Amino acid sequence: MKESLEEIIQTIYLLPEQVLEEVLVNFQHLEYPKNYFLLKSGKPCKHLWFMTKGAARHFYTNEQGKEMNTWFSLDTQIIVDTTSFVKQEPAHESIQLIEDSEMYSIEYAALQVLLQKHHSFALWFIKLVELHYVAQIEDRIADLQFLDAKKRYQKLINLNSGITNRVSLGNIASYLNITQETLSRIRAGKL
Repeated sequence: MKESLEEIIQTIYLLPEQVLEEVLVNFQHLEYPKNYFLLKSGKPCKHLWFMTKGAARHFYTNEQGKEMNTWFSLDTQIIVDTTSFVKQEPAHESIQLIEDSEMYSIEYAALQVLLQKHHSFALWFIKLVELHYVAQIEDRIADLQFLDAKKRYQKLINLNSGITNRVSLGNIASYLNITQETLSRIRAGKL
C-alpha cells in the first residue's frame, strides 16, 4: 500500500527521502463504494485524492437539474476540484464515484503545512498543478473548440481504452457535449 502511494508521489516530482516520509504519513488510504460522492457542489473541496483503483465523474448540475459531465478520473489519476481546493470556496461541481474505488487522500490543511515547511514539496505541488490541471484544462478547451464530436469521441477512446465498458454512454455523451443519439450514430459509423 505504501509503495504505490510513494510511486505516485515520486512520479510527479522526486522528493528527498526525509520529506517523502513526512508527506506519506499525511495521506490516508480510503475505500468507497460506487455512487459515493467525494464532493458535492456547494461544499468546499477539502481533500486531494490519488485514485489507485476505480472511476469517478466530475459534473455540474444546471438550473434545470440536468447533469453535465466535465471529466472522468480513471484508476491512477488525481481527483480534485482544483479551484475549490485552492481557494477553499464552495465547489461548483460534484465528484461521484462510478465504480467501487480505492484511493489515498490528503487534507487541505495538512498539504498547506507541508508546502510551507518544505521547498521541495512546494515544487512537487507546482508540478502536480502543471501536469494535472493546466495541461488537462487547456487540452479540454482546445478539444471543445477545434474538434468535431466524432474526433472528440475518438480521442477519448484512444486515451482511455475500455472507457465504454466502465462509463455509461449517457455520461460519455454529456462529457463530449453531444446527445446520446449523436453518440450512437458516431459509434455505429453513421457520422
